[in-house]
Amino acid sequence: MDGYVFNFPPVSFDSCGDLVCPTPAPLTSYDYRNPSHVPFPPDAVQPPPQPLTALHASDGYPAVDPALLAISIPQLESSVTPKTTSAPKSTPSNVASAPAANALSSCPDSGVPDEFTVGKRADNKSTWAARNPGWPAMQPRQPLTAVEKERRSAHAASRQISAAQRKDRDVLLNEAIRLLADEFEAKVQVIATTHNVTHEKVKKLLGGHKYYRNPRGTQLANAIIHDKAHEVNEGRARGEKLTLQQIRELARVDPKYQEMTQDEKDELLRALTEYRALKNTSVRATNSAAARDAQSTLEHVFKILDGLALRTGVYVCLFATRGHVYDSSQPFWYGTDNVMDFWEDIMDLEPDEVVRKMEQWACMHGKNIEERNSVEGMQRMCARILNSGLRVVAKKKIRINFINFEVAIKAKHGIDLLGWPESVPFQSPRAITNVEHLRTLRDALKAGTCRWAYMSRQQCEQHRDQLKERRSAGEVVGKPRKKHSDAGRKRRRTAPGKGLKSAVYIDSSSEESSSLEDDI
Repeated sequence: MDGYVFNFPPVSFDSCGDLVCPTPAPLTSYDYRNPSHVPFPPDAVQPPPQPLTALHASDGYPAVDPALLAISIPQLESSVTPKTTSAPKSTPSNVASAPAANALSSCPDSGVPDEFTVGKRADNKSTWAARNPGWPAMQPRQPLTAVEKERRSAHAASRQISAAQRKDRDVLLNEAIRLLADEFEAKVQVIATTHNVTHEKVKKLLGGHKYYRNPRGTQLANAIIHDKAHEVNEGRARGEKLTLQQIRELARVDPKYQEMTQDEKDELLRALTEYRALKNTSVRATNSAAARDAQSTLEHVFKILDGLALRTGVYVCLFATRGHVYDSSQPFWYGTDNVMDFWEDIMDLEPDEVVRKMEQWACMHGKNIEERNSVEGMQRMCARILNSGLRVVAKKKIRINFINFEVAIKAKHGIDLLGWPESVPFQSPRAITNVEHLRTLRDALKAGTCRWAYMSRQQCEQHRDQLKERRSAGEVVGKPRKKHSDAGRKRRRTAPGKGLKSAVYIDSSSEESSSLEDDI
């Protein structure tokens, strides 16, 4: 009976001290259309019952019959019956505090920012925020008020006038650029004719520069600090080296950094880039240092993945282990939310069992960097990345056919492989034996510069037209499949492992149009 509030009517005593209990009105049946049991007028028409609608906390509570207020549920205490009790019970320490934000967000003066509110409806599962009503959600923009609409209209009119003026200026600029381009093409043609070279070679020698800014690139200020730190801290003991603030002040007043040429700036940037690359690819000298590096890096990765799972709702699992029996790193496993249930329910494996088997496998091989980057290893890695990416894009289980790539992949599925390195021959990774070619292809696949992509409808039509032109010119596109020795004869169809299934004859030539063999 905990959680219920009982309200009893007042009790009075007569002169004799006898208890007089109030007698409630007789209640034969409860009518949900007339909870107060007030008789209807003679000419009143009682409406038919209406279907029930789902209520929400923001809609408030419906009117409750006073006769039903003898027992009130805890959710209606604050709005129906005041309750004066002792100090509230302490909340267990292991209870999540996030759902408490729901009550805060429903109050106008709760202090929760407007852009971070908590979803209320639990029956809506269309978005990640709706499926997590206890967490703050960034709300979309609210509708504009009348004043804001007027201001927007004024800005729109001003932008239209500015756009018309800018359009006139763009027309003049485009005309000037066109005249300059025509003059440039004419001069390039004259130079190519005079020196007996091609038009493309002249353009290539002239070169084209693309100006872009990489916000995460190496900055000149950092390169100057790195150069100055190497200069002043060279040969100093560990406790005698200057701090970053002192180095920054010395670099600020150093005259050699005031007016530098472009070559000097490029040299400083190159030195810092090489230092960072060397630091990132260097190995730890001791097992304890490697273990600390692994632990700190994985903890940072875990925090990033936790935030990613909260923002997007993705599932992530990660297993990490040492690579040799002499290493002191401990095996780690990590999973967002309940993703480890997949290993237990589907794979029938505990996470600890998975990571221990992975540790045994790694320690049994005990390979170093060179052994891990062997020719066979890079061939398998490239083939695995290519096949996996193709299946993800195509959403079906297919494999790459490099020999008939133009027909079996591009023409049939409308998928193209973009960014293949120019120095690497376009063939199966298992057929590439050059270490540099394999390393270049592997780096391009891992960086994402070589990737699968769907072709547009226009690109598919152009590709089909090109294939038709090549075939009409007598060119053999791809490698045709080798015919059976008994092509053209009738053969019986047999079921695998069951012998002759029926006496139905089929034409062996019909199998020639089946899917081509995969080469990786």
